[in-house]
Amino acid sequence: MSLNSPSNFSKSPRDSGPLTKTMALLTEDETSLYSKLLYALIWLLSFILAYLPLRLSLRIGALGGGLFFWLAKRRRSIAIDNLTQAVKNKALPPDLNIRKTARGSFENLGRTAAESFRLAHRGLKSFKGLYRIIGEENIPKANPPSEESRAPGLIFLTGHVGNWELSSKVIAESLSRKLTAIGRHQSSLAVNRFLIKLRTKDGGGFIFKRDGARAMLKLLRQGGVLGTLFDQADLLGQSAVRLNLMGKPALTTLGPLKLAAKTGAAVTTLFGRREGLAHVFEIVRSVIPPPQADRSWLISEATLLNDLLSQFISCYPDQWMWCHRRWKTPESLVAQAREDWPNSN
Repeated sequence: MSLNSPSNFSKSPRDSGPLTKTMALLTEDETSLYSKLLYALIWLLSFILAYLPLRLSLRIGALGGGLFFWLAKRRRSIAIDNLTQAVKNKALPPDLNIRKTARGSFENLGRTAAESFRLAHRGLKSFKGLYRIIGEENIPKANPPSEESRAPGLIFLTGHVGNWELSSKVIAESLSRKLTAIGRHQSSLAVNRFLIKLRTKDGGGFIFKRDGARAMLKLLRQGGVLGTLFDQADLLGQSAVRLNLMGKPALTTLGPLKLAAKTGAAVTTLFGRREGLAHVFEIVRSVIPPPQADRSWLISEATLLNDLLSQFISCYPDQWMWCHRRWKTPESLVAQAREDWPNSN
């Protein structure tokens, strides 16, 4: 795909309510022994999967994803409801097999988990010959932060498509640069620990999104490289706006684009997809913010990002993560809480 032709694809919380405080206490109050045991279990299972033949590991991952589809009733319902709404909005074909697509999405999650275990223990070298980049020439070249003449940094954006964990490793190798991933705190300290191990493998960096704004700005101003997901619902961020995604308004963060506007960093969008055992990562757009990037530029770029993601999803619907409530709003969460706890008022 050419840089300027996005229309076609080649086939912490501010809330201080009692529930928020309780969840925070539960998270931080995990006993040291429990956290260590859980991490040890994750490490052991991931180690076994990491050293199995890749084809077998992926089969096990897909089976695990399929099992999760049957057992996780709430997540299954969310995925099916999201797909049904997308078909209704004409963002997906009317004859789409919704249940099969939802199951395929869960199986993709399982495969991604199996590959991520392999990455965490064996690094990117264990995927040699199993990935390629389309449009690599469109990645802007920034100077390493060690040089005296420091150029603005780079921000890579992707979504929950294909294997997003693998994409950051592939891009870092392509640039021969360290890429620092941005991520959210997970509810389990053991899971947090494992994800940090995964994302810092092969020399990568990691910054928690909630409290990392200064670190992100400093890194970009030194010519560093950031990578983050842009397709998560931003309920609490002050930079969120409602923009169309798959035919329906969705809360969309402007955070990465604001970082680019403040630092002059180039923004590159890429999406990965599976092709059998292999992966294809496609650079679909690169843009450098204008000197006086205002709110209209931020919203225009965010709208285009959602359009690009919608186009990709329409081509590969079973490779996006449908089981999260991407279209949730503060109002919908209140309504859901009232439905779950009808006698709480």
